Amino acid sequence: MHYQNTNSNKSNWMPKPLGRKGDLNSWIERMEQACPNPKKGQVVWLENDKNSIGYKVLGFKKNGSTIWQRGQIIWH
Repeated sequence: MHYQNTNSNKSNWMPKPLGRKGDLNSWIERMEQACPNPKKGQVVWLENDKNSIGYKVLGFKKNGSTIWQRGQIIWH
């Protein structure tokens, strides 16, 4: 199960890069399953908690792949 939010903006989004490497292909597969049609600005959580780390769509590469940014929404 995953959650999606299309109403995120810069004032409540805090990037949280990992700075480490892992199994990128498995992560990409999980993101494609969680969000098969991403839209710019959309945030997707792979966990069942919107307070957890999510991934925001920053844009798209020329080949159509999604540019994701790891971070967290700050709820006011």
